[in-house]
Amino acid sequence: MQKPEDSYRRRLQRDVPTGIAAFLCLIALLLPTIGVTTLLVEGAHLEARGHPLYWLLLGLPAIWSWRMMDYTPGALRTIRPTLFATPFLAAAVLIAAHVSGRDMVAYRVMFLSTVVICTVGGFLYNRSLLAREGAGD
Repeated sequence: MQKPEDSYRRRLQRDVPTGIAAFLCLIALLLPTIGVTTLLVEGAHLEARGHPLYWLLLGLPAIWSWRMMDYTPGALRTIRPTLFATPFLAAAVLIAAHVSGRDMVAYRVMFLSTVVICTVGGFLYNRSLLAREGAGD
């Protein structure tokens, strides 16, 4: 017999605004995470991949995104706060890059992209089944 939670989870998975908002949330969080990684781990990408901090910084969002794409209720509850807080994280990365004297073009693009993605994600989240009915139990 099918549980009511399974039925609701399938409805969430079919809801287009929920899926797009979750995807945009992942992308929005990934951009400043990569920015933090480039600030903390020196060297070209191949060199940075050998540094344990690289894997720690990018591994944590990977675990969260896995749970998000599986529509786990705990992860789904973090969409709205993440869409709200991520532009502040991107602004902090932008300020840190400026203070450290980095080339600012990539960090400005990261910041603006994050703000736009979070705005669109928030707009879609507000129209989603997830916003209307919650993440479930």
